[in-house]
Amino acid sequence: MMAMVLFLLPCLLSTVYAMRENRHDLERREGRIGLGLFTKCRSAKCNDQTFEFPGDLGGTLAIKDCQVKKNQPFEGSDHHRMCEETCTVSLTNNESMTVKVWRKSGHGLQECELQKGGHYDLCRLAKCNDQTFELSGDGGTFAFKDCQLNQSKENQPIERLNGEAMCVETCTVLDSNEKSQTVQVRRQSGRRVKTCQLMGHDLCEDTCCVSKCGRSGQSKFQDCELKGPVTIGIRDFCVEKCKAASSGSGSVDVLRPSGGQAFCEPQAMDFVEQLEKDALSISDGQYGQLPLMKAVKVIFFLRKVKEDVLGPEFQAAEGHRTSREISTEVKHVAIIGDLHGQLFNLIAHLIRIKETYKDKGFIPLDGSSLLFCDPRMQYIFLGDYLDRGERGIELLLLLLAYKARCPKGLILLRGNHEDPDVWDDYGFGGELQHKFPYGHLFIRQEVSTLVSLLPYVAVVPGNFMAMHGGITPAFVKACTGKAGRFGKCLDRYIADMSAWADPHKGNGWIPSHRGEYIYEFGMDEAKAFLQSNGLKGIFRGHEQVETGHTSMVYDGYYVTTVFSAADYVDTFCRGQEPPWMFGAAGEGNSGAFVLVDLTDGTVTHQAMSGSKTRALAAQFTGAKCHGSWLETGSHQSRSIESFMQENHKRLAHGNTSCTLDQTEVDSFKEEVRKILSTSKDQASQEFEARKLIDLQGEALTHGESIEICRSMKKDHITL
Repeated sequence: MMAMVLFLLPCLLSTVYAMRENRHDLERREGRIGLGLFTKCRSAKCNDQTFEFPGDLGGTLAIKDCQVKKNQPFEGSDHHRMCEETCTVSLTNNESMTVKVWRKSGHGLQECELQKGGHYDLCRLAKCNDQTFELSGDGGTFAFKDCQLNQSKENQPIERLNGEAMCVETCTVLDSNEKSQTVQVRRQSGRRVKTCQLMGHDLCEDTCCVSKCGRSGQSKFQDCELKGPVTIGIRDFCVEKCKAASSGSGSVDVLRPSGGQAFCEPQAMDFVEQLEKDALSISDGQYGQLPLMKAVKVIFFLRKVKEDVLGPEFQAAEGHRTSREISTEVKHVAIIGDLHGQLFNLIAHLIRIKETYKDKGFIPLDGSSLLFCDPRMQYIFLGDYLDRGERGIELLLLLLAYKARCPKGLILLRGNHEDPDVWDDYGFGGELQHKFPYGHLFIRQEVSTLVSLLPYVAVVPGNFMAMHGGITPAFVKACTGKAGRFGKCLDRYIADMSAWADPHKGNGWIPSHRGEYIYEFGMDEAKAFLQSNGLKGIFRGHEQVETGHTSMVYDGYYVTTVFSAADYVDTFCRGQEPPWMFGAAGEGNSGAFVLVDLTDGTVTHQAMSGSKTRALAAQFTGAKCHGSWLETGSHQSRSIESFMQENHKRLAHGNTSCTLDQTEVDSFKEEVRKILSTSKDQASQEFEARKLIDLQGEALTHGESIEICRSMKKDHITL
């Protein structure tokens, strides 16, 4: 019997197993699995397992209270028998959420998997409060405030972006006008605060949106109004018109960068105060220490003067753009000649002019300690503000600041050095490069455009004309008999050539040492021209004068030369010549100005030595020269040989192979002897010799056909 059982048992077990497998196949085909007694899902095994939950309230959380809801397992993707459990999870705000997990059927602990497709990336909280964002242009930096979550059904994400669940919040911001505005903000669902992105809005993103210079923190301005944008170089700025809170003056233009933070800088008034009082205090080449000496500020200022002052004046003078007529209201005229970047000379002359007229009751220019701005008073500057000197850009800026604040009170004439073609040879180009390493090309362009708007001649009808150089044959031919109204007869080419002309003591026209096509005019020519226009004289600059001024008179008609640069081509602090200055052309000369009383015809000349102008400027500004010389006698003048060598070094790029024939040599010797014979002593002779050498250098700049080496040979003859 036992043997029979042992024989049939394997067969019975094999049959049962085959029947079981057939049943599984049938159930699998019918979409269900029956696992029998030992493979059912009977107990929860996922308690305390942790998962990384997405969504606003997510994080690394443990599941609890798991229960098996269905005993029957299901087949997983890899044909494993899987059990499903329903658990709870405590979220970060202590709320509970029901989740479903899967695990394999089996004994012992099993790794549980969070059921896919569950809505765990819910939008539950506002998370954008105090986040900041920045708009382009003048929009600035904003912070989101009072944010509220935009609710959706069952807190589901509002949208999905690139597969990520996105939540939307409604927040408020303070716009450019500091007014509250509602905006929509989008962020990614998640426990950690994500970057909140501004959606549709009406906030300003223009270059300039609103006035910012009168707000708290900018208390030096008030009642500001936005004027508009301006581009300087590659940066955008905004211009506002404000009242200066610290004074009772009128409105001033204020510059600030486009953007959220307002760093507001005043212009013309600020330039006057800094240049009058502080510029000379900057020594040892540290010119950038002056606050206004920033390329952006200088470019903006030059543009504003061009657009608001010189441009409109130029347009209003249509048909008279090369000439200006002095108003009949004017009773007193101050005439200042060449300054060539010597700011200390200008300050000293203005001090003396103000002292002279202190009892006339003239109205002072607001913000200036040196200038009058009165309809009875006219300043005429004869040109050559640039080149050679130490502070050409500062001097020009001060004169333009005066012009901006008192447009009718100043006439700035154009000289032959208000020309970009000579700036590289005579120093202004190097000065700009040194003082503005990262903006000099923009400044050069602005100055070039601006000086092209300056007139060449100023006329007091029935009295005199003022100009830089003098009359030329073309000038006389075009403008004889015009009653002093030269604007319509004087074209730009004739005016340019007139800036190079000089008088001579004889009669007629003679070639000038300054170059081809340039002539010196005799007093007979001057008389005939002045007489035809009902004028009595010419005030002009352009020429170095040892005493600061000199006059030629012929039958009651005069030509007066005014040269205002005392110690010509020298610095305030002697011995501190900057690298762009190529040497002194006339050390020791005086500088002068002329005062004309139009009520009685009185003409007064006032001259000062270089040491006197330095002393006056130092007393006025408080500037001191450390480790250098202030007085003229403390400084050793360059010899004429040294000056000639420096001049030749500057011109050494030209042809060095040439000859002068004996006739040329003899003729030039005779000219030089004639000029030097009028000098009263050796110092005066050296002064005149420097002039001749300097004129030869200017000729090379002006006329391309003149050989440099021929000029150098003539310099040796002069020496």
